[in-house]
Amino acid sequence: MDKTKAYMKKMKKANELQSLWQPKNGDLFFGRPEDFNDEDWDEGVYQYFECDDEYFCIVPQFYNYKKKDWEDDPEAVWLPRQDDMQGMLLYDTPYEMIRDFSAWCDGLSVTMQERFSTQEQLWVGFYMFKNHNMVWTGKDWTFKQTDFAD
Repeated sequence: MDKTKAYMKKMKKANELQSLWQPKNGDLFFGRPEDFNDEDWDEGVYQYFECDDEYFCIVPQFYNYKKKDWEDDPEAVWLPRQDDMQGMLLYDTPYEMIRDFSAWCDGLSVTMQERFSTQEQLWVGFYMFKNHNMVWTGKDWTFKQTDFAD
């Protein structure tokens, strides 16, 4: 699982993807002390965890896990796994998805290839391109202006 600053930056800026987060046990997220009700937590990557007694829960501050809804805009950043992103792509078969993903990867320029250094980063790039027509500029997601290979 990618826990690099580069991946966290891409995910924090992917508002279209972050807005889909409905936390479930096992999800990874990046949080800071202010993201938790108990500020004893350090900045770092945490695994979302609900529990009955609320004492050992690891839940971002503004998520009400009993109502299964956000009470405010989350500051914590969801770090979806590769299978999470693949599940959000709409393909009839995994073969079609892999074929399309492979063609997208083959068409990336050297500059674009250098912007994605892990599998998760490649898959979020593909997800943002396919579902939102956006590309990573190195600083932010923007609507693609030209062919995705640029």
